[in-house]
Amino acid sequence: MSGKKEKFDIFSVSLMGLSHFSHDIFSHFVSPLLPILIQNLGMNYTMGGMISLFHRLPALLNPAIGKVVEKSDNRLIICLTLLVTSASICCITLAPTYWVLCLLILIMGISACFYHIPAMVMTREHAGSYSGAGMSFFMTGGELARGFGPIIVLAAVAAWGERRIYFLFPIALVTALIIFFKFRSKGTGPQEIKKKKKAEAPFGQLMLKYKWFFLCCFILSLARAFVASVLNSFLPTYLTERGYSLWFAGVSLSALQFAAVAGTFISGIIADRLGKLNTLIFIKVITPILMFAFVAFSLMPGQTVLMEVFIVLTGFFSFSSAPVIMALMQDQGAENPTTTSSIYSMFDFITIAISLTLTGWLSDIFTMASAFKLCAAFSCIAVPLAIGMKFRYSSSERASRRN
Repeated sequence: MSGKKEKFDIFSVSLMGLSHFSHDIFSHFVSPLLPILIQNLGMNYTMGGMISLFHRLPALLNPAIGKVVEKSDNRLIICLTLLVTSASICCITLAPTYWVLCLLILIMGISACFYHIPAMVMTREHAGSYSGAGMSFFMTGGELARGFGPIIVLAAVAAWGERRIYFLFPIALVTALIIFFKFRSKGTGPQEIKKKKKAEAPFGQLMLKYKWFFLCCFILSLARAFVASVLNSFLPTYLTERGYSLWFAGVSLSALQFAAVAGTFISGIIADRLGKLNTLIFIKVITPILMFAFVAFSLMPGQTVLMEVFIVLTGFFSFSSAPVIMALMQDQGAENPTTTSSIYSMFDFITIAISLTLTGWLSDIFTMASAFKLCAAFSCIAVPLAIGMKFRYSSSERASRRN
């Protein structure tokens, strides 16, 4: 193997992070608007949790989506999905019924699947040998969207009313134009399509080849979702239920997400230096401890400051495992980037759907605080799993780092 490292194209990778921000900022309007949607449409917590199911259900189509993407121009798919996602989300406050709302969320979910697969492939191509740093830049765009999303949509509701959030659509339009013109020389021509088609292994073949590795990554992603995704979706509802205002809940969600931005950006860079599995073990040990502490202080009167501190710390660590897991999978399937990206996206969407639906159901049966505690307990399963992966896959990771 050659010891030469491939170049990291920081400008192109940063633009892909920008596109991730512009895409995901719209999908993160749902959580801060959930209290309004619950009130307007007469939803219970289970119905609120099931909204995520319609968002994540298209992930089951990822093998087929991966094949479509493999034969298509990644740039055009990214531009089109930016527009479809933003248009569907800008209409959710206009939905007259719960099922119309679910239809809009389903359209957004299909568009999101088509966006993330080619976007991860393009990011990996421009990251060269620094897959951890490349995934950190890409995921940081998504985490920035989580942080700014609640602030932007609540400001839009305050300025224009809840039924006019479609005034935010130009954010996606401008980004789509930038991506279209910047990467127009990177389009997928007929010869490139043939090369990609030959290089990529079938979805089922790749899953069988790395079945234990991918199973471990699925469980790690599920453990992450039971803390990071649950807080991202239910934190505003939980805090308003505890008696806090909608604005306080929105600001708290933004604090969680800005902490997630820092954790996501730093973790991939650290993982490239110290080892992805070493980084992953530390993250998985500390995350459930912080989640338990947040819930404990949220139940204590007069402990708002400490509660906010642990919201920030939990956000920093719980979200930071995403670029590490993504980089591990990209390294393992380096010769099949589109198929590997489709597998990661499928894992991500399915695990989030499972965690949010189950959390909504547990919140209806018990309380949301009890559901949060159970989520933290489940995330502990990632600790022995990550340690086991360290012993099984550490030699291949060291080889990847040397090259």
